Amino acid sequence: MNPRDQNLIRTVPVLSKRILQTILVAFAIVFFSSSIKNIFQVFFVSMAESFDQTRGGFAVSASVFMVVFGIASPVVGFLADHVGPKRVLIGGLQAAGIALLGGAILSNYWSFVLFYGVVASFALAAMTYVPTGILVGQSVPKKYTGIAYATLTSGAAIGFILLSPAWVFAQEYFHWRQVFFVAGLTFLLPLQILAIQYLPDAQSKQSNPASKLATMSELRDIFTSQTFFALSLSFFGCGVTMAFVDIHMIAHFQDIFLTPPQIAVVMMIFGVSELISGFVAGWFCDRFPKEYIIAAFYGLRSVSLLLLATMPNLSGVIMFSILFGLSYMGTVIGTSTYTLSAFAKTNRGLVFGFIWMIHQLGAFASTQLGANSFDIFGDYHLVIMIVGVVSTLSMVISLVILPPTPRKFLEKR
Repeated sequence: MNPRDQNLIRTVPVLSKRILQTILVAFAIVFFSSSIKNIFQVFFVSMAESFDQTRGGFAVSASVFMVVFGIASPVVGFLADHVGPKRVLIGGLQAAGIALLGGAILSNYWSFVLFYGVVASFALAAMTYVPTGILVGQSVPKKYTGIAYATLTSGAAIGFILLSPAWVFAQEYFHWRQVFFVAGLTFLLPLQILAIQYLPDAQSKQSNPASKLATMSELRDIFTSQTFFALSLSFFGCGVTMAFVDIHMIAHFQDIFLTPPQIAVVMMIFGVSELISGFVAGWFCDRFPKEYIIAAFYGLRSVSLLLLATMPNLSGVIMFSILFGLSYMGTVIGTSTYTLSAFAKTNRGLVFGFIWMIHQLGAFASTQLGANSFDIFGDYHLVIMIVGVVSTLSMVISLVILPPTPRKFLEKR
């Protein structure tokens, strides 16, 4: 065997180990980053009461969170394109730690809005879908990007399975400020050390001439394309439906008199379904037309919301949790992998970020609408019906408007 072949054999397992290591560390970050929303979700009512706010008034902090996440998404996408996803992820960990510690210590409501609604939101954007998508695109062979991205995003599902029930039971023994404080230290210490030590630094890949900024004409072609329009418009519906789950779902379960153990079980069912959804979506997106996969998950989500609206009891909640959970990551992974395959490597982080910004506009609308609707009508029934209709529209857009084959914008191959 010649030296070249020997070197090749020695290199393959090293590369495989490096990819696995990258995925595991990024998974850990996404897993615990889910606590930023899950703690807020579980403690929503008690937090509102501690600040002497109505649900509509306290939801302002969540609405600010949604808007800032949207604004931050293209920013972190741009940074991931040009300084590398590792630096973006580390910055997100630092911001998350500062935000949660600040929220735990300061007692003024508007200080909480600043730390949670602004700083924690930017942190979450810097730790999740956009930079991890770029990390996968840079680190994993193209034919495995769907399943690799599904593995990373499954961290949020497993966080839902394991952490959310823990926060539900923690309500009985700990104040939400104590939970915020411990979570903040976790971001600043062990997770940041793991990211610094084990994530690959891809900045050098962005320093070549191909990584130059896109021209205005190139960006205009992207942002006026049918692909960008359809992805963004359908993903707006994803934001509308996800925000209901992230902010109002547990409060709705409490309003229909589910007990804490029942809610914990339901959330575990939801999380398991979400986990299955991620891997199924990743597998299908590597093999089949993504527009049909995206549409199917929106359709499943619409059915789940119809069940929740018409069956406000434990049986209806369980069926809703299974079906919505099965759709939860499907729309995200489908849209993400479609975006990664449709746009140029040098610009896809920025484009992906703008698509997420539209997603968060939908989340903002749903967050505030849900809270105000409850204050007016005393329940979430109207909101559930509205978000179900929006999900159905997203399904139609994905089937009718989204091009069947992603067009490669501006990429030299």
